[in-house]
Amino acid sequence: MTNTLTHDKLLDLTRARIIESAGEVFAEAGFHKATVREICARARANVAAVNYYFGDKLGLYTEVLKTAACHGRAVADQAQVVDPPEQALRFFIHGMLRKMHDADRPSWYARVMSHELAQPTPALDVVVEQMIRPNSRILCAIVGGLLDRPADDEKTRLSAASVIAQVVHHVHAKPVISKLWPELKTTPQTIEKIANHITDFSLAALHSLRREHAHAKSPARRTK
Repeated sequence: MTNTLTHDKLLDLTRARIIESAGEVFAEAGFHKATVREICARARANVAAVNYYFGDKLGLYTEVLKTAACHGRAVADQAQVVDPPEQALRFFIHGMLRKMHDADRPSWYARVMSHELAQPTPALDVVVEQMIRPNSRILCAIVGGLLDRPADDEKTRLSAASVIAQVVHHVHAKPVISKLWPELKTTPQTIEKIANHITDFSLAALHSLRREHAHAKSPARRTK
């Protein structure tokens, strides 16, 4: 039993090492230019290990993208049970920003996603369905509650996109932000300030949209 457990642990470690090395290589070269040989060399693994664990290069790349995109699943799952929706939105935004700026989060996460968004591969469909869409549904439900609209309403979905765009901006545009605003340092305190700003800014807009929607639906308005 001990030998079996040790063998299984070694397999898990090898798989994790390949994913980590693949993330670095894909972040540097993109999917098409990256080679399995380079990935396995960095991981100190046999080239055949990629087929064994992931099927092929695309399977490995898909797993790398899922790893890079999985940071928000736990946050979103917890946010959906927070009440009222104002607090749920605050929890969602703060949690996402903290995860994306976690000191232990590998730097290749954002870079490999940037490559994929610039040159999409078939792996994107898997990542969207398994990782991104569930988060989006939860955010839309929260925003819909704030707007008094269904989660799949057009205004709800546009508003949810505006919220998450602010969060993602501080990750993917970080190299630009550092040049435009060099004195802005990425510290836990700064992340909290940014998260509070995004939340307050978003809630002000959402409350205003809700008032406009209620006014448009009012009987006095309809009889004019």
